[in-house]
Amino acid sequence: MYANKYEPSGLYVHAAVTEEYTKNLDDDIQLFSSRNRVMAIDSQVKKRILELLQSRDHSFYEIVTLCGKAKSTISVHVHDLLKAGLISSHTDPDDSRKKILSLTSHPIGRLTNLDRHAPVREDKSEVSARLPFEPGDIASFFRWGVRVFRTEAMALGINVDPVLERTGWEIGRVLAPLVYDSDLSRMVEKMHEFWSVHGLGSVTLSGSDPISLTVQGCFECEDLPVTGHGACSFDIGVLSAIFSGYLNEPVRITEIECYSAGHDHCKFIIEQKARVNR
Repeated sequence: MYANKYEPSGLYVHAAVTEEYTKNLDDDIQLFSSRNRVMAIDSQVKKRILELLQSRDHSFYEIVTLCGKAKSTISVHVHDLLKAGLISSHTDPDDSRKKILSLTSHPIGRLTNLDRHAPVREDKSEVSARLPFEPGDIASFFRWGVRVFRTEAMALGINVDPVLERTGWEIGRVLAPLVYDSDLSRMVEKMHEFWSVHGLGSVTLSGSDPISLTVQGCFECEDLPVTGHGACSFDIGVLSAIFSGYLNEPVRITEIECYSAGHDHCKFIIEQKARVNR
C-alpha cells in the first residue's frame, strides 16, 4: 500500500539562476512563520543561518565556519533567532559540549524587487480577442489564473515560492497513489498521462541516476515573464511528494532549466536528500 510519511523540505532549490540574480538576493526581506508569530528578516547573517538550517541541522561551530563570521557575531544572531522561536537548540548526543541548531519555523516568502519589471511574454491565445483563455477549457482558464496571480505578485514585489511549494506537496500527496508504480519508467508514463489529460503539460524521463524529468508545456511557468531563474515551486512540491513516496525517503528537487529562465522546457533533478547532504 502506498504511504508517504514525509514532510515538505521547505527548501526550494533553483540551479537555473544567474550569478547577478544570486547576489541581488541579499537585498530581499525574507518572511518566516513560527508557531507564535510571523517575522520579517533582513539581516544578512540571520538569513544565512536560516538558509543553512533549511537543508539540515548544524552545530553552532558549523554555522560559524559556513557564515565566515566571528563566533561572537554568530552567537548574537543565534540568540535572537532562538528568542524569536525561529530555531531551536539541543545538545549533541555524541558530544555534550556541542549545541545542535534546528529550524523550527517555515519560510513563507520574500519581499523582493528582483522580478518586478520582468518582461511579460506575449499572450499566445488565438481563440478570442477578448478572452486570454479558451472558453469551456478549465485547464486553459486555470493556467491563465496562475499566470495572473504570479505576475501580479511579482509586480508588487512578493515572492511566495515556499507557500506554492507546500501547496504542491499537499496536492502531490493526493496524486502520488494515482501514479505510483514500482517501476520508474512506468510511473513516469502514468504521470505523463495524468499531466496530459489535465492540461498540465507533458512529462518524460530523461535520466535515472540521478532521476531527471523534462516537462514540456509546463502549466505553471510557460507563460510567465522571463526572469532569468526557475519559477516552478508548485511543481517542485508535487514532485517532492510523489518521489519521496516512490523512494521511501525524503528527496531534494533541483530545477536546472525552466521556461522562466529562458529555456523551452523545464527540467528537474530528483535526488535522495540524505545523499545530497553527505
